Amino acid sequence: MSSRRLRSRYAAFLASLLLVASTATAGPPPAGPFEFVDLTPTGEVKGVVETAGRPVSPGTAARVPYALPRQAFAGEVEPNGTAATASPIAGTNVVIRGNLYPNGDVDYYSFTASAGDRVYAATMTSFSAGNSTDSQLTLYASDGTTVIEFDDDNGSLAGLSSSIAGATIPAAGTYYLKVNDFTAGTASERSYELHFRLQSGAPTPEVESNDTPATANPLPANGWVSGTRNPAVATEQDWYSISLNAGDTVYLSLDLDPERDGVTWNGRLGFALFGDAGNQIAVVDDAGTGDVSPNPNIPSEAMFFTVKTAGTYYAFVDSATAATGGPTATYHLSVSVHPATNEGINCTVYSSADVPKTIGPGTGLVSSTITVPGHPRIADLDVDVVLNHALMQDVDAHLRSPAGSDFGLFTDIGAAATGGQTQMDLVFDDEAGIPPAFTVLKGMHYKPENNSTAGTASTSGAYRLSWFDGQDAGGTWTLDLRDDTAGANGGTLTSWALRICEPPPPPTCAAGFTTTTVFTTDFESGAAGFTHSGTQDEWELGLPATVATTTANPIAAFSSCNSGVNCWKTDLDTPTTPRATRTCCRRTSTWPASRRPWSSRGRSATRSRRPTSITCSWTPSRSGARPRCASTSGSSRRRSAPRPVRATPR
Repeated sequence: MSSRRLRSRYAAFLASLLLVASTATAGPPPAGPFEFVDLTPTGEVKGVVETAGRPVSPGTAARVPYALPRQAFAGEVEPNGTAATASPIAGTNVVIRGNLYPNGDVDYYSFTASAGDRVYAATMTSFSAGNSTDSQLTLYASDGTTVIEFDDDNGSLAGLSSSIAGATIPAAGTYYLKVNDFTAGTASERSYELHFRLQSGAPTPEVESNDTPATANPLPANGWVSGTRNPAVATEQDWYSISLNAGDTVYLSLDLDPERDGVTWNGRLGFALFGDAGNQIAVVDDAGTGDVSPNPNIPSEAMFFTVKTAGTYYAFVDSATAATGGPTATYHLSVSVHPATNEGINCTVYSSADVPKTIGPGTGLVSSTITVPGHPRIADLDVDVVLNHALMQDVDAHLRSPAGSDFGLFTDIGAAATGGQTQMDLVFDDEAGIPPAFTVLKGMHYKPENNSTAGTASTSGAYRLSWFDGQDAGGTWTLDLRDDTAGANGGTLTSWALRICEPPPPPTCAAGFTTTTVFTTDFESGAAGFTHSGTQDEWELGLPATVATTTANPIAAFSSCNSGVNCWKTDLDTPTTPRATRTCCRRTSTWPASRRPWSSRGRSATRSRRPTSITCSWTPSRSGARPRCASTSGSSRRRSAPRPVRATPR
């Protein structure tokens, strides 16, 4: 393996995500000065794969109807491991959530394009709870084998992610993107997000002078512009303005060799403005060394951001080195907006009346509550937190549900020293553009934190709000804030709120059909015909009694079922054995000819005479994971009792 492959993440990255941003407020934009703040290093190591990844499983409120949506994801359809089975990309501005799993998985995507179109694509792997964030991205010609462009490490989120910017389509036809992990066969990425934008025609040239927010060029409708960093002086900065709605996500992609003539330069890409004083620009600055044959050194930059409030924002292009530039320092910039989209219905915000709360100074726990009335079932959950602290990394946050589920939101994010950013005004949202990556924490949506050490995003913890999905939200929720450092620094929790969306009603039958419940059980009378087996089988039926631990990898208390006192769980009262292989909840049912099963989700009308078996196999690597079940027909199900609803002819 070459020395390039063995380089450390920090050497591979060689560039930081920096910040220089502005708040979206009325009136003229600030004139500066602006601040640049380094990204907190993540500890990624090229070619190093963690042997066991972290599993992805798992006051009175003021009730206000509310809808603060987020970007919508398309999904991959397995199997898609070859060009022939590629998942089609429907549209020219799409973000796809996929998984490289099991280890060694490869994902292909197909799209149609015309001659001269330009492809912008990038992976966001910072939220991976697998054992790697080190993606590779390949653009293939219509034959599915000829490489048009390849990238390894030009991305910045995470530092070993991939970015292709401005690759030219040679002729009309179907083309392919392949996503794989650098370490073939031994690594997984769960999940990654693939941002895709196809631009047609020609970009709009910049108009000088556009060196400040006040003189920024408005981005055209397609968000595609061309420019040159000329002259090579510190004041040569190109600013572009864009109006966004609350919850919108942007994908910015910077092509630093649009002519593909081998004349390149190291540009810096930013998005602004944010922060305590509205003077922070979030900047990515990758070294541009992540390309290999047949296209050596085609540098690009990619970044993603979700904004909290509607207003005017800015895309920013310059170089970290004032002397870099000149007439050959050309670029194309593509800015794509993924409009805010609700996940679920009846989205409502519940705000805490149990505020303000003093945090610190010194170590200690402070808690605040929200009581959610009624019994809304959770399809999607977001958490809005507003607080201040003199040393932000002192603060850790966990959220506890009425059912007793206790999951983290963040640990030690933000400024690591006094004198830095002291304000937090965030929405934590699984569908946001990125997890916390900058020390600025005001004015955006972040995914919950996804800690990383030693080349993986998962070793020290991966948090997911989706772990609350399906729970009854009615009752008292608790936000726990811990100041984990002794000292004189403290702060205040000013406000916090929950945004809860409910699932849509179940589908109804078409005319001429009625619904029939073919099987249901709450397990109160026993196993109901379900069996379990496998090496180190630890499935048990009963009432969980897992006691919380305070070890380096703590386990939350688990003492309830979805209903009643019987449910299936691995180890009712002790941690699950890592890396055990087991088959859970297996039940085989034979359908009478008069009631041949139809799709339980109403998505197809394909009947089957075969016996239907709901099974799942799970190979966990940490305790607390949640298995997923799949029927013999390929549809995905959660573990525990299936709830099929079949439509049968009258």
